[in-house]
Parts: sequence; C-alpha cells; structure tokens
Amino acid sequence: MITALLPEIIIGIASLFFFTSSLLDLKDRTVVNAAIGFSGLSIAAALISLGSHGDFFYYAYGVDRFSRFFVLLITGTFFLACIITKGMKQIPSEKISELYFFISVVVLGLIMITTARELITLFIALELASYPLYIITSYRTGLGYQFEAAVKYMIFGVVSTAFMLYGISYLYGAFGTTFLHEIVAEVHGHMDNSLAIAGAILFLVGLAYKLALFPFHFWAPDVYAGAAGEVVTFLASLPKLGAIALLVRTVSMFSGMENLLPVLAVLAVLSMTAGNLMALNQQELKRLLAYSAVSHAGYMFLGLLAPDQGGFTAMLFYGTVYAIMSLGAFLVALQVAGDEKGDIPLSNLKGLWGRSPLMAILLTIALASLAGLPPTGGFTGKLLLLTAAWKAGYLWAAVAGVLNTVIGIYVYLKAIKISLVGDEEDTHALLASPTAIRIAAAAICITLLYLGITPGKLISMADMAVNALS
Repeated sequence: MITALLPEIIIGIASLFFFTSSLLDLKDRTVVNAAIGFSGLSIAAALISLGSHGDFFYYAYGVDRFSRFFVLLITGTFFLACIITKGMKQIPSEKISELYFFISVVVLGLIMITTARELITLFIALELASYPLYIITSYRTGLGYQFEAAVKYMIFGVVSTAFMLYGISYLYGAFGTTFLHEIVAEVHGHMDNSLAIAGAILFLVGLAYKLALFPFHFWAPDVYAGAAGEVVTFLASLPKLGAIALLVRTVSMFSGMENLLPVLAVLAVLSMTAGNLMALNQQELKRLLAYSAVSHAGYMFLGLLAPDQGGFTAMLFYGTVYAIMSLGAFLVALQVAGDEKGDIPLSNLKGLWGRSPLMAILLTIALASLAGLPPTGGFTGKLLLLTAAWKAGYLWAAVAGVLNTVIGIYVYLKAIKISLVGDEEDTHALLASPTAIRIAAAAICITLLYLGITPGKLISMADMAVNALS
C-alpha cells in the first residue's frame, strides 16, 4: 500500500513542510530549493509506484497504469515548473512559502483526480486542485490586474463547480450509486435515460471550464494576463493534465451514450476556430498563449470522438506534449517580462536571438510545436488526433482541425519572426539565467524534437495506460 501511494505521501509531506515554513522566517532560496527537492522526490516516487495497482479506502481510490501514467506526468511537470520559476521575480517574498504550499495542495488534488473511483471523492479532489489556484492568482508584486483576475477566476470556478455538482446529483439519481465501476456496469441499460444524459452533460461542462474550452473560456485571457508569470506557468500546465485524465475516464465510462459525441465534435471545432481567430491580432504574449489554450482544448476534444480508434491514446500523448511546450513558452515569457505589471507585449521579444540564442531557439521550437509543425511533438500529436477523428467518421471535424492548424501557423510564426529578426533597439534586458534554467530550456527543446521524431515509446506508454481503463 505504501509503495502504491508513495507519490501522494511525498506531496502531502511537502505541503506540510511549506505550510510550516510559511510560519517561519526561512530564506527564499531555501524554500525554492526545497520545492525543487520535493518535486524531484515525487518523480522518484511516481517511478517506484509505476507498476503498482490496487483498490483502497473501500474502492473509492484505485491505483492502476492509467492513474500512474498521469501521476508521472504531473510530478514531472511540477518539477520542471519549479525549476523554471526559480527566480520568483513577480512574487512577493513573504508569499513564496504560501505559494508552494498551495501548489503542493493542487498537485495532491490532481493526483487524487486521476486515482479517484467514486464521484464524491472525485469532487473533493477537484476542489482541492482548484481553490488554491484562485488564491495564488492574486499573488503578485505591485498593483497590476491580479485581483481582478483572481475574482473572475473564482466566479467562473464556482459556476463550474455548480455544474459538476448538479451533474453528480443527476448521475446518482439515475444510477443509484456514486462508485464509477457500478455506473459502468449499469450504463448500457441507461443509454436513453434523460437523467443520466443530463448528468453526463453537466459534468462535462464543468470539465470544459477547467480546459478553457470555448465557450467556457472567458476566464483564461484575463487570468493569464493578470496573474504573475510564475503562477501562470503552473496554471497553464498542471490543471490541464488532471482535466484530460478525468475527461478520458468520464467519456470511457459513458461509451454507450454515442449521441453525446456529435455535441463534443461541435464544441471541439468551435473551440479550435474561436481560439485561433481571437489570437490572430493579439499583441500580448500571455493573452496569445491563453487563446492558444482555448484552441488546443478543441484539438484535445477530438480524441474523445474516437475511443476505439486511438483517440484516447492520442489525447494522452498530446496532453504530455502540450504541458512541455507550454512550459517552454512560459519559460521564455518569464525571461522577457521585464518590469511589466500586466501582460507582456510581443515587442519584448525583439532581438531575442541577439540577446539569448538559447531562449530564441526554445521559443521557436515551443511555438512551432504549438502550431503543429514537423519535426516537433506537436505535429505528431495533432496528426494522431486528426487521424483518430477521421477514422471515427468525423471527417468534417478533422478537416476543420487542418484548416485551424493553418491559421495557427500564422499566429505563432508572427511571434517567432519578431524574436528572430526584430531590432534590438529599446528591448528589455533578460533575467539572469541560472544554469538550471538553461538546462531546463535545452531539455525542453530536445524533448519536443525527440517526441516529434521518435514518438513510439510515449505512444506505447499512453496506449498501455488507456488499456487499463477496460
């Protein structure tokens, strides 16, 4: 049991440490290094527990290959994000311990999301992973837009919580149980049950908010722009992994309700199109990445249309790649932020190649991957998703995905062009890049190219994780 739950134990200890350190007068460097250390230990714990399986707490909590796959992704993303945000320039010194306490709680909640086998346990895990994010969105030095962003994030979050609670209550009314394995056993007898269908739709709407899917995306641009860059680095990557895990598990649970799939297809196409169109004329980097998140949520929804054609495997692959390329983009954003109190103008990227070739290369590879250009992991991920949708009979959605990829290429190439050929006049100085930051930047570049050229290993791992659901 201890081996199976080792990642949860390590993260739980980390959260207690940071809670205690917030009451003490520890140096910022000590706290930041402790965060990197605990996140590194959590990766080791995830690797140790990778082959574990079993049910705990009266079948409310279950460890399998699917959950351990996501635990490894979540802890790996946590570790990389801790390194990237090491400078903590935009976070008040007295808030750093609190920030890591709340982030540790978020990570624990996300791990619980991937492992929960009962709806009430799942709901508690979701809130555990959500409420700390509302608080840390307001953590920022100076008077910027952080408080407005935090309030908007909280209001939309509460609304999504209401949708999910209504969905859970309807599902309980339809199936008479909150245990997922019992719902799966009964779902084929309730395919025409309006209460079950309504519950599934309401639950999915709540999840669509977490992914910033159109039209549930309104919080994303303001939160990305208003929150500190360090906070957005965590926010743009970690919660997405938990949402993808829950989406795949939920849709696989309701696999008999195929009348929901056309609705998901329409939402996917709308989100891809709206996200790309809203990003077309953006001149602010973090808002550009926010609308990019809206678009990519649509791409990931394509995988839900093809559970039997490799769609779920494609979602897991693309979710992994998306977390990596988002971290790469925000690493560069933190380096060029300067003294900006709100968003980061694209003009801050001017002359990036002359100031830091490594950061210019990282931005180019990360944005090329977001655009879906070869030979990056983003290209392979989009190809898998579009192929799965086409094989499932949603050719029109796949064609829409291809057309949106063309629009996305223009959006991202604009930022790449500024960084590579822009004038160096009136540019902001880069933050000092410690060795750890440079190593992280190089690792992200290599990983994105590796996953584009030789994706087989990750696809195989994702496929084994998906097979654990059956």
